[in-house]
Amino acid sequence: MTVGSEGREDSTEAIAQVVFDQVRSAIPGGLDGNISLDSSLFEVGLDSIARMDVLNRLEEAFGMRFTEDELYDMETCRDLVEGIKANMTNGASARPAAATAHLPERKEREVKEILPEYSDVTQFPECIALQQRLEGAAAMGLENPFFLVNQRVHQATTTIDGHDVVNYTSFDYVGMATDPRVMAAAKEAIDQFGTSASASRLVGGDNTVVNALDEELARFMGTEAAIVFSSGHGTNESLFGHLFGPKDMILYDELCHNSIVQGTLLSSARRRPFPHNDVEFLDKLLGDIRNRYRRVVVAIEGVYSMDGDYPDLPRFIEVKRRHQALLYVDEAHSIGTMGATGRGMCEHFGADPADGDIWMGTVSKALASGGGYLAGRKELIEYLKYTMPSFVFATGISPANAAATLASLRLLQEEPQRVIRLQDRARLFLELARQSGLNTGGSGDTPIIPIILGDSIRCLKVSAALLAKGVNARPILYPAVPEPASRIRFFITADHTEEQIRRTVQLLTDCMA
Repeated sequence: MTVGSEGREDSTEAIAQVVFDQVRSAIPGGLDGNISLDSSLFEVGLDSIARMDVLNRLEEAFGMRFTEDELYDMETCRDLVEGIKANMTNGASARPAAATAHLPERKEREVKEILPEYSDVTQFPECIALQQRLEGAAAMGLENPFFLVNQRVHQATTTIDGHDVVNYTSFDYVGMATDPRVMAAAKEAIDQFGTSASASRLVGGDNTVVNALDEELARFMGTEAAIVFSSGHGTNESLFGHLFGPKDMILYDELCHNSIVQGTLLSSARRRPFPHNDVEFLDKLLGDIRNRYRRVVVAIEGVYSMDGDYPDLPRFIEVKRRHQALLYVDEAHSIGTMGATGRGMCEHFGADPADGDIWMGTVSKALASGGGYLAGRKELIEYLKYTMPSFVFATGISPANAAATLASLRLLQEEPQRVIRLQDRARLFLELARQSGLNTGGSGDTPIIPIILGDSIRCLKVSAALLAKGVNARPILYPAVPEPASRIRFFITADHTEEQIRRTVQLLTDCMA
């Protein structure tokens, strides 16, 4: 063996020892067993957050920086060692006495001028571009259609600039948000517990209201267990990054909500969208790739918020079962709206909730509050209660929000006619719109109805004209949707009257003439 090769082996061994020490220190509860160069970071117990913490500490210990590509390709201890060696001067000795010992010098890096657009937030190109778009619209005489100020909200109407208008921007599908009984429950919870949970549920403890809510949600959903989070968006984001790692694959419908897409980006798993509601494509894709990955999860929504359509749930269940995949269903817009009593997609199709794996939803829409939930098998829910970042490290749902949700759930079960009325109103709006020759896309059997105009400027003008005539419906423009799919979106609620709906469709037709 040559002196040079001995030096390289010594260097590798020294680096590996630091890597092992840092990995062990980051494993919750310690490491049960030995660790080697081929140990998987994910399998020894590091989630995406803990893994990044190890990488950061190794950069400090060795005085170097991984490239962005390397950050996402590190799957084993060997990858960490080789990455460190690649970023350090060749031939230098590495004999650290501790994790923070001085090791081989970092490579010399070219010093580049830092431009103002990278250091001054007012000069960020994306900020300047937004201001230019807003100024351009104003120069064309187009009013900003967003962030309208509601001065008062009551059932299906809202007050804007002192004028009462029929409101089609609300997710309050079954009229719970302004129901006196729901509001009274929220006020009572404030009197009993204050305005904030004031801590994460894990650390600060639960209260009787949120415990009852978890149990009521599980019964309502027909699952073994459920837990409530303080953010619906955060629930989706956190779950995918937490449960799925480098050896996994996330397949998601191309029209899934931003929160799901962001969750896939936060995960170190492979990710791939599939064509909207195309279960046959998904079936073939799983047939080709399933055996390459440890876990494969298919993410879909109950009702899609832009188009107002929904998937064929039984077929997705059949495909996921055949390929031994997992099924994740986001029911943000289907709870309270789908099924005879508002229990969502399983009730709509007569499916067994046990045939899915993870049921997600928000309490921010039909349940008149703010937050999200996960429901499913008790073993998984229990694990998430102790480990999921958006649950463990976030302040819990407020007492008022928990009480409002619980009251809404119970009221929905006492008054299922709310769901029937909602479905009737949505059906009426859709029928009248189609009779008037309006393009409603693929919407059907849901309270979300787009009127597709295919022109952003026209959408802005029609929306403004409607508001002037007493109807509040907001445009959805590029890049939220492709320009040819620009639309005005209507959310129907059980509080809308037949007269309001008929008048709205007539005004819409007149404004588009």
